[in-house]
Amino acid sequence: MKRNIKFIVAAIAFPFCVKECYAQKFTIPIFPDTQVEVGDRPEMYFSQIDWIINKKDSLNIPFVLHVGDLVNFDNFEHYEVASQGLDRLDTHRIPYAIALGNHDTEAVGEYSGSAAPGNVNQNLRKTNKFNAYFPPSRFLNQRGRYEAGKSDNAYYTFKVGKTNWLVINLEFCPRQGPINWAGDIVKQYHAYNVIIITHYYLTPQGEIANNNAGYGDFSPNDIFEKLVKKYENIKFVLSGHVVSSAYKIDKLENGNTVYQILQDYQHEDFGGGYLRLLTFDIDNSTVSAEMYSPYYDKTKQDSSKFSIDGVNFLKVRN
Repeated sequence: MKRNIKFIVAAIAFPFCVKECYAQKFTIPIFPDTQVEVGDRPEMYFSQIDWIINKKDSLNIPFVLHVGDLVNFDNFEHYEVASQGLDRLDTHRIPYAIALGNHDTEAVGEYSGSAAPGNVNQNLRKTNKFNAYFPPSRFLNQRGRYEAGKSDNAYYTFKVGKTNWLVINLEFCPRQGPINWAGDIVKQYHAYNVIIITHYYLTPQGEIANNNAGYGDFSPNDIFEKLVKKYENIKFVLSGHVVSSAYKIDKLENGNTVYQILQDYQHEDFGGGYLRLLTFDIDNSTVSAEMYSPYYDKTKQDSSKFSIDGVNFLKVRN
């Protein structure tokens, strides 16, 4: 009888054990700049979204990221396409965060990617269309923002297995205020693994950019000096804006290692429908990266495919 009881208990517990163990491995899809896809080849954009929906359970996808330039021009047509696509994620309750790129603002023309008339730095902070289509209420896991009613700088949380995660999206070449705000949020969530997404950060050569792109405020290097290097729980910085793929690992004086990854394929076949897939294996302390196109069912076999070992994930204490 005792043996049978033990067998029944084990049988009941087994599915929960499998779920917990499996949850220690998960995949986060990252949209590179989708601006050309949204403007010219929306079928590529929609193929990315449908693939994420179809793979949500099998790949254990807890969250989706976009590194900016969601749209190409500052017009309603482009935002309608972008919104219709992400509406599918909304329907399936798949949370996501978007880092605003320069093309997601009034810094570009309504029907041109060129600079719009006026003060381009001031126009960069005008994001009325983005926030009309993507109000804070649309972001399932958004916990707060720098400015009321605007998701230009916002933060999100999610949990997978024994790890807690904080995502912060920072505006393009941010002002000092959002940098300070982000630091306060990182300190508040000191036991969380932090991912920062910001549109412009790494160069194509895999270096942290030292300029403000000609019209932003602080440079990516300022983000690194004023924010990234100061906090031990910042693990990843993801960006786009410049083509195509690069990554940089920095071991910091505080003992932390930060992994900085670039992805942007806008100049290659309209973007090719490629997603950056980051697969996290918490138990083995690894992250694997690849560029996969659901549109072509193809993985790039180049330097965009790599693995990172010895990642020190912060885990929930029992």
